[in-house]
Amino acid sequence: MRSDYAFIETDTTALVTAMIAAYEKMTGVTVQPASPERLFILWVADIIVQTRVAINYAANQNIPSRAVGENLDALAELFYTQLRPSAKAATCTVRFSISEAQESAILIPAGTRVTDVANTLIWETTADVYIPIGGTTADVAVRCQTAGTVGNGYLAGQLNTVVDVFPYYVSCSNITVADGGANAATDAEFFELLKASEDAYSTAGPMGAYVYWAKSVSTEIADVKAIRPKRQIAKTIPVYGGHAFLGGDNLAASSLVVAAAGSGVKATITTDYTVSYEDGLLDITIKSDGALASATQLDISITGDGAGHVDIYALMDDGTIATDTVKALISAACSDDKVRPLTDLVSVKDPAQVNYNIALTYYIPSDITVSAAEIKAQVDAAVSDYAKWQCAKLGRDINPSKLISLLMQTGVKRVAVTSPGFVQLSDGSDHSTPQVAKLVSTTVTSGGYEDE
Repeated sequence: MRSDYAFIETDTTALVTAMIAAYEKMTGVTVQPASPERLFILWVADIIVQTRVAINYAANQNIPSRAVGENLDALAELFYTQLRPSAKAATCTVRFSISEAQESAILIPAGTRVTDVANTLIWETTADVYIPIGGTTADVAVRCQTAGTVGNGYLAGQLNTVVDVFPYYVSCSNITVADGGANAATDAEFFELLKASEDAYSTAGPMGAYVYWAKSVSTEIADVKAIRPKRQIAKTIPVYGGHAFLGGDNLAASSLVVAAAGSGVKATITTDYTVSYEDGLLDITIKSDGALASATQLDISITGDGAGHVDIYALMDDGTIATDTVKALISAACSDDKVRPLTDLVSVKDPAQVNYNIALTYYIPSDITVSAAEIKAQVDAAVSDYAKWQCAKLGRDINPSKLISLLMQTGVKRVAVTSPGFVQLSDGSDHSTPQVAKLVSTTVTSGGYEDE
């Protein structure tokens, strides 16, 4: 969170100086360093400063960007979102097996518990499920009893121990990776969600609203882009009496390329043809003395703004692309009839990952007072911080200057970075797919000591 506003001065020295000056003026008595008067003034000043600090704190708690905890929760009444996102439990699908097929269906009741070999976390089935007559297996969703990200990442086969045994039980195993767990929103995350929620008052299709609804799915989502993709329309249309017509939306003349059918030669607007667009009808008028004068068909290409289509891209806190589970939740949230214009078609897609490597050599000043091992630990931490920063935002350029800046704070004399080089990434502002950096390999080498 940001630093608090100082509405009232809390400088103890300034307050004591002012109080002593006022006392001496009023009484005509000089206050000595060890006098009872000075001790009393110091005591009173301490109380006043503490009171002023409390007033400043209370005032800041009325400002959403500075409020914390329950105070921020209370201020949520001023926004579209009024409840802090709570922790969510991870889920996956478990397959239960019995020893042999039975002549009657075998019930596995809701709440049946399973765990891993080490009994780390307990999971429970979310609904009743039956192993059918003649069958030996049944699949059912299970939910972790401990909410948060702690339940994410259990690989297929790791939840293989039943807690509540039922008749004929022989084995169980999760057949999907555990996913969907999220921690409760921090104050910073909740404030950002509150700000974004201001766009949610409208269902007229603001991009900010889609971003808000996508982020509301999980506190583990770090960044979201909502983009109306460009659409490419390519058609061959006939010419009648010097005119060619095409009906439809988003047929702006500025995005039009025209050629005689089969020629592949781009005609020049105003020289070879004129164009108008009115009431959803594109009218291409061919000039009698231009390159298209004898054309009976035209090849046209139109780039539209993708009205009616919205592509949503999400990035998780760890810099990874959203899982299928999270993307399904985003799709459901952003496709709700109360959220989107009914004319919008929402798709949740993956951003494009741009691979990069880290390869560098660092040199230690010969007169440094700390050990080479300590420097190495700090260098490794700086590289790790850079990797986290680099993939924390969609469209963040791959920037070696940031890496060098972090490394130079570790106490090294200099650093030679072989890779990465600077790479500009798309943030989707041009209606293209946003990109995110993906670290492939890291090579950090010590070049030894160097004199200044």
